[in-house]
Amino acid sequence: MPVTDTPTRTALKLGAIVLDCPDPRALAGFYAELLGWSVADDAEHDWVDVVSPDGGPTVSFQRDPDYRPPTWPRPERPQMLHLDVKVSDLDAEHDRAVRAGATPLTDRQGSFRVYADPAGHPFCLCAC
Repeated sequence: MPVTDTPTRTALKLGAIVLDCPDPRALAGFYAELLGWSVADDAEHDWVDVVSPDGGPTVSFQRDPDYRPPTWPRPERPQMLHLDVKVSDLDAEHDRAVRAGATPLTDRQGSFRVYADPAGHPFCLCAC
């Protein structure tokens, strides 16, 4: 057998993006509605997954009783992560996001808009 200098690597695959929040079931419901995904059947009290009909990573929500939302754009508690959601019709998806419970954080302009989800996590709708 030939000897190689390249180590064998195990392929890594992203399984979930996890957001801390005070109420996992409520926040999962918001993202399920926003994305058109489903809340997993095996949801628990402290952990809830939202799954894509196309497969891929889940967006998961974990209870944190001490959760304090980011204050972005104010610097007191900066965002640590945010989600960018691609859309084809920014105006229609803006209206849908607000009806689902999102709070706009920026004015309606350009090819993206910034919102806070019901737990205060920033996310963007992007027509990029």
